[in-house]
Amino acid sequence: MRILLVSLIVSGIVFPSAVLATEPVSIDSLLREMVDRDSVAKFPANDFRLKQHSSYNRTSKNPQDEKGWFSNHDFNSNDKDRNFIRIEENGDQKEWVLMDHEGPGALVRVWMPFLNPKDPTTDTRIRVYLDGESEPTLEGNMLGLFNGSGMFPYPFAHKSLRSAVSFFPIPYAKRCKITTTKRPFFFQFTFRQYDAKTPVETFTMSDFEAAKPMLEEVGESLLNPTPPLSRSSDDTPTPQTLNATLEAGEEKSIDLPAGTAAVRALSVKLGTYEPFSVTRTVVLKMEFDGKETVWCPLGDFFGTGLGLHPFQGWYRTVADDGTMSCRWVMPYQKSAKVSLVNLGEAPVDFEMKATVDDFSWDDRTMYFHAAWRGQYPVPTRPFSDWNYVTLNGRGVYVGDTLTVMNPVEKWWGEGDEKIFVDGEDFPSIFGTGTEDYYAYSWGGMSTDFYEHPFHAQPRSHVYDKHNRKSSSDRNTLGYSTETRTRALDTMPFGSSLQLYMEVWSWSDCKMGYGVGAYWYADADTRSNRTPDPEEVLNVPPLPKMQADATPQASVDSSHFENAIEFEDGDVVSKPSHVELITQSLASYRGRWSGKTHVLIRNTRKGDAIEWTFPAPGPMPMDLFLHATRSYDFAEVKLAVNGISVAESVDLYSPTPTPSGKIELGRFSPDNGRYTVRMEIAGKNDASSKYRVGIDCLSMSSPVEPKTTSVTK
Repeated sequence: MRILLVSLIVSGIVFPSAVLATEPVSIDSLLREMVDRDSVAKFPANDFRLKQHSSYNRTSKNPQDEKGWFSNHDFNSNDKDRNFIRIEENGDQKEWVLMDHEGPGALVRVWMPFLNPKDPTTDTRIRVYLDGESEPTLEGNMLGLFNGSGMFPYPFAHKSLRSAVSFFPIPYAKRCKITTTKRPFFFQFTFRQYDAKTPVETFTMSDFEAAKPMLEEVGESLLNPTPPLSRSSDDTPTPQTLNATLEAGEEKSIDLPAGTAAVRALSVKLGTYEPFSVTRTVVLKMEFDGKETVWCPLGDFFGTGLGLHPFQGWYRTVADDGTMSCRWVMPYQKSAKVSLVNLGEAPVDFEMKATVDDFSWDDRTMYFHAAWRGQYPVPTRPFSDWNYVTLNGRGVYVGDTLTVMNPVEKWWGEGDEKIFVDGEDFPSIFGTGTEDYYAYSWGGMSTDFYEHPFHAQPRSHVYDKHNRKSSSDRNTLGYSTETRTRALDTMPFGSSLQLYMEVWSWSDCKMGYGVGAYWYADADTRSNRTPDPEEVLNVPPLPKMQADATPQASVDSSHFENAIEFEDGDVVSKPSHVELITQSLASYRGRWSGKTHVLIRNTRKGDAIEWTFPAPGPMPMDLFLHATRSYDFAEVKLAVNGISVAESVDLYSPTPTPSGKIELGRFSPDNGRYTVRMEIAGKNDASSKYRVGIDCLSMSSPVEPKTTSVTK
């Protein structure tokens, strides 16, 4: 095997260095800090701890109570759920309090998922109250405010996979309270908690308007990242370059220029990326001032995982030509060395480049670290907390890349992050799901590629940047790589940090886990991660898929044949007050396709909802609706392509049960699609509400001539 070139490179940066401690925290200072890579290499002058208020399950109190600790109900679906702070009365209206922090701080990350995976809309309002004011400083649509379509533009806010995610900073001097006008679903609000005496300029609309020129400049920098050139240099430094071959078991190095300086860019390009495990078996090592602080497989360091999967972020880029580069600033005082080790059995050609430039070292400066942990097999039962890393000393945690091998199709990532800082008894950051930590949602469905300056899914199942998802399959079999780097949401720690991710799969199986973790720390800070060449070679085997070289989605036997889930249909129209929620029915007797249905609630008589579904071809098909009957369900009228097919269907039953096939009739597709309309016609006298549960639309080829019919 041949590897091409390794290199370190530095180039110019537009924005000034880290904000002085005497300067108040403000929108401007936080925007400058967001793109100042030098500042990340120094312990923050305005010291803070990162905190998070989320919808984690409040029954999770301590690890000794395993049932509560690993409870998966990290959301609110009915009035019994209390996974939020409290409900307040505001005049004649209720407000659900999701975040309430007193003291100086800054909101630096918001994650809100769609209420329904196919419907990116909501009529819920969100309100941000600052410094105890009775009127909100910010108010808007719960998703629209944070999905890039509102006041916070892309890339600061954006629509991730089935989520609204924002990194725009909202500083406050005294207090931040966030509420919604309806019961919340899942949520995460991540914020900085500053020392009590830290001066902070509270967010105002006038300051926001004044910051718009900087907003454009910072956004442009985030989307077009270049290596951070030292401000003391007049010329771009020449990269230190090594172009060579690594034999099996061999190590080769570049000794970097002596004296106080910093690595400001590093790139590695391999001669081949076959087999895919080469990105695991070639390991990057870095040594600063005589201490090895980096030992990490290339794929886990640069974020590509197993194999080559291109993406672009603020700190790292994996290019189509195989060049993997990073822009972490890595300072040292006297000496530095960067090495590659080939733990595989075949020779590897490589090209490596490292760019070094000036750096001003002071008592806040820290060394860059990267370490790796791998384990195969990882049993999913009993549920467990899988440790990314444990650190003792002072430092700042700045990111990670997780690659998993899932041997089954079902979703693997329900597990929550639990992060303990400075010896706390309960984690100050308790998450709501692995995909939520990596800034997307509805994990079993969201297997497409995505990228953003601070997070990405370079690969999931068989999909990556050059093999985009075009189907509605829910297959998470195989390798998935998730990566997150931190800017304003870095995690400083004064004495310790422990980061765990729950192993929580819907299947009892044996998975593979591998994580690269990145942090800055003092020379005497200790880590529980040490080099593990043996585990590097224990690459989790790719599950058997199809006989050809390209893995394909296999068939989930829990889904009905020739059926399309209503979760996968496109919602064309619905009243704003109506909510569509995907609900698991695995614990009920009877058979539903995929063991789920769409629960339609907050419905009234006369409400109508329309979906469209792709037709398998131009020929007419016999269509059947599969639904749920229950004690609070309504009577509905149905139509296909504008043709009424049933006066009404009564979906009442004393207990939840599948409806069986409801025949709709024979229809030809309209422009390649079927439009299904459902109207709430009324309800059985015994039913308590107008709710509906709808499962899937199944199709079959006509056996004999037949006209459109109606069957209740």
